[in-house]
Amino acid sequence: MINENDFNTVVDWSELRAFNGLWNCISPELVLSSEFTGNEIPFQKRKALFFYFVHRLLKEGRLKLAKDGHLLSGSIDDQIKLFYDAFPKTADGMFDKQKLMDDYWFFDDSCPAEAVWVLDDGSLEWT
Repeated sequence: MINENDFNTVVDWSELRAFNGLWNCISPELVLSSEFTGNEIPFQKRKALFFYFVHRLLKEGRLKLAKDGHLLSGSIDDQIKLFYDAFPKTADGMFDKQKLMDDYWFFDDSCPAEAVWVLDDGSLEWT
């Protein structure tokens, strides 16, 4: 999917930020090993990469998912499915109603998860 260097670069740029930070870092400028050039990665490919990052970070214990101040329960696969099933099907679904903010969905009530980063000392950084 992507090489290890690109994975680490994107995580370095997005770590401790809300999910819109990770979403925005999945770009041709930071994911150099992708076959995409130009200004952006097509939505469905970007979505697949986003979930690759989230899944891997969860499995590595570097990230947790939460909603309304509570960590999500269930297996990693169950949490990913919940998040994936709610994720917009098209790029238009990421926008607010006025089409001013293209990553608005991450802050909307319909988004079932927020990023909680696990720090080296085991403490949690809520976004």
